[in-house]
Amino acid sequence: MEQPLVSVVVVSYNQSRYIVEMLDSLKNQTYTNWELIVADDKSQDNSTEIFENWLTEHNVNAQKIFHETNTGLATTLNDCVEHCTGKYIKLIAADDFLHPDCLAESVQILEEKGKNYGMVFTDTFCIDDQSKLLPNIADYNALGGIPSENFRKVLIKGNRIAALTVMMRTDVLKETGKYDSNFIVEDYYRWLKINEKYLIAYIPKKLTYYRCHDTNISGLRAGKIAEETVILQMMFDKDGMAKTQIDNYFYKAYFQNTPISRKVIDDYYCYPFKNRRLQLSLKYKIPIVFYKLISKVV
Repeated sequence: MEQPLVSVVVVSYNQSRYIVEMLDSLKNQTYTNWELIVADDKSQDNSTEIFENWLTEHNVNAQKIFHETNTGLATTLNDCVEHCTGKYIKLIAADDFLHPDCLAESVQILEEKGKNYGMVFTDTFCIDDQSKLLPNIADYNALGGIPSENFRKVLIKGNRIAALTVMMRTDVLKETGKYDSNFIVEDYYRWLKINEKYLIAYIPKKLTYYRCHDTNISGLRAGKIAEETVILQMMFDKDGMAKTQIDNYFYKAYFQNTPISRKVIDDYYCYPFKNRRLQLSLKYKIPIVFYKLISKVV
């Protein structure tokens, strides 16, 4: 099989203790035609020094994107993508790492599938700070294993793609625009944009290692992720596939009296598959005790 060039982008932010393990996993790939872009967004640790030392020790040439001020992940990724010349692109955080066959199998499936497919993702191992295996964080096979045409329809129901497992066609990534700093869940935003025009392939093998930290997702961050997810679902849902998930988000917030941002409520008003009773309750801030009364007349 021809070996098209793969651009591998490794991004670190205060992850110096894991960089060597990540880069070693790249060096150990069975697929050899790759270029490396390493990036650091003004870490407070010695990430850049670790990058420099590893590159020198292994005599590997790499594009180095080392920011002098912290700009955020989206800006860092956009800077890196500008330097990618490969047919395919793999973006990965420095605290995760790759199975030796990750690049080879990802390229193979994309080459076999052709231009109708914009990306591929895989299953993943979950590891702790010491790189010891942990229980699975999700059942990716449940949705990833269904036919691509069906997966295209159900992706709107929720993000079932781990970002570290993804390989994209570089032209498709660029076609779908730059990374958006307004979203924490920019990866889900990316998948949905690609999903509009291209199919997504899945490899039912654990070809990456995802590092689970105690502080991966704080309560505040989890709330923001849930809010952004429902915004994206309303934005991309064209046939009501995500209606249950979207309504449940608002039901839960309404009955638990959880504050909802004005933007999310306004987006719900414009959502063509909204629940009218719920819409009225949210709009007029109707007390929960009157909700059943409304349901009888609307």
